[in-house]
Amino acid sequence: MSRPRSLAASSATALAPPRLIGHSPAMQGLRAQVARLAHSSAPVAICGESGSGKELVARAIHAQGKRSSAPFIAVNCGAIPDALVEAEFFGCRAGAYTGAQQERAGLFQAADGGSLLLDEVDELPLAMQVKLLRVLQERRVRKLGGTADEAVEVRILCASQQGLARGVAAGTFRQDLYYRLNVIELHVPPLRERPGDLPALCEAILARLSPQRQVMPAAVLAALGRHGFPGNVRELENLLERALAFAEDGLLTVAGLGLPASPASAAIVPLRPAPGQERQLSLPGMAQLPAPALPLEQVLRQTERDMIVQALLDSRYQRARAAQLLGISVRQLRYKMHKLQIQDMPS
Repeated sequence: MSRPRSLAASSATALAPPRLIGHSPAMQGLRAQVARLAHSSAPVAICGESGSGKELVARAIHAQGKRSSAPFIAVNCGAIPDALVEAEFFGCRAGAYTGAQQERAGLFQAADGGSLLLDEVDELPLAMQVKLLRVLQERRVRKLGGTADEAVEVRILCASQQGLARGVAAGTFRQDLYYRLNVIELHVPPLRERPGDLPALCEAILARLSPQRQVMPAAVLAALGRHGFPGNVRELENLLERALAFAEDGLLTVAGLGLPASPASAAIVPLRPAPGQERQLSLPGMAQLPAPALPLEQVLRQTERDMIVQALLDSRYQRARAAQLLGISVRQLRYKMHKLQIQDMPS
């Protein structure tokens, strides 16, 4: 039976162990933890900011362990429509729902004997969390529309940006499922906490992006070192890819990076009220300041809209990538686009 093909999932078998690049103490510690956990079968919860390399850590755990020759399946839980979550995870029988013309295996069957990474697992609907907990307890799945259970043996790895405990506290993630998944927790450090790893990361990324050797002047590396990298290593890859496109005879430039202007050098354009409409803001211990002409809520709404539109443009309107650039889930992006009346593609 063929394995499921999903835009939310990817697989790999018998690959060389992914490289966790960096010589900082944080990365050395992370590599040591990965090496120890690779030979265990315990679930691992990987937390870290968007773009920090959570899936890379999961692949390294899989590739260094006894399951390395078996499938590795990664699924973005936030990218699957709610109506299709059960069929994606457990498979379906022909005719189980409209459009199900043939029997299909699910992600658990595809990962049987290997590892299944549940990325953005905290985005799963509560109803699906209950079913996932049952599978983890019984190690058996039932296809949508089926009547018999199938045994599966899968190591579960999961990833989240905020950590699962926050979802439990907010009531959006089941506590019993949290205890099943959070047996071991790994934290992936953000790039801004390990600036010394930038040269090695740049060298590795450029070697992968371009077959020809590229020259990176010290000024370019210094500009990257001053950047805060809210998008972490993924943002670094995007910046270097852009710099390659604008390189002059193989020479990368600061302008080619397209870094935003720093707050110190950016021109500040104040919002000025109309004559006669000036108001004053007064807070304890502060001098009185002129209030902006627009209400704060309207300014924040427009700023949020501009950021989402820019992320969509940068990602060529690929929602999953735009959500990663913004540090939110695909489901949150859909909601915000609807709320702010942002079209999927400009007409």
